Amino acid sequence: MVKKLPSLIVIGTGSTELKRFRTDCYKAALTIDAKVLEVKGSSSHNYSICNVQLSGRYKCNIRYVSILRTGNYEKLGFSSTQEAPFIFVDIPHLQAAFEELDYEVWSKEYLETDLTEEHLADLTPQEIEYYDYVNPKKIGEIVFNEKVYID
Repeated sequence: MVKKLPSLIVIGTGSTELKRFRTDCYKAALTIDAKVLEVKGSSSHNYSICNVQLSGRYKCNIRYVSILRTGNYEKLGFSSTQEAPFIFVDIPHLQAAFEELDYEVWSKEYLETDLTEEHLADLTPQEIEYYDYVNPKKIGEIVFNEKVYID
């Protein structure tokens, strides 16, 4: 079954509920003995980002991770890079910490899935225009993007 992308996920703003996201990042980090380095939103991106340093407590090859939060939804992805193009990763202990805070964490596999018409079925006309203009290939590329303003 294909999971459709919700309407306004592409053109949402990354600063929506930044205060709550910041608080939740600190809560999750405390749970897994990680250190929050920075939390920021942006009017030029459709996501907020939290950069975290993971502890050696868990078996994980990655020490630094970026937590990406969609602008309009409580949906997250994890990246080993701080800027696009993102390299999506799965970090089970971090995922569990955020799921306890009622976030949905999208897997690396899902974010790297090729986009289909079914995924795009519920997007607004403006989002479809953005999609046609930018031509992203993967779900992660359209969900976590730099906004482009189209007249």
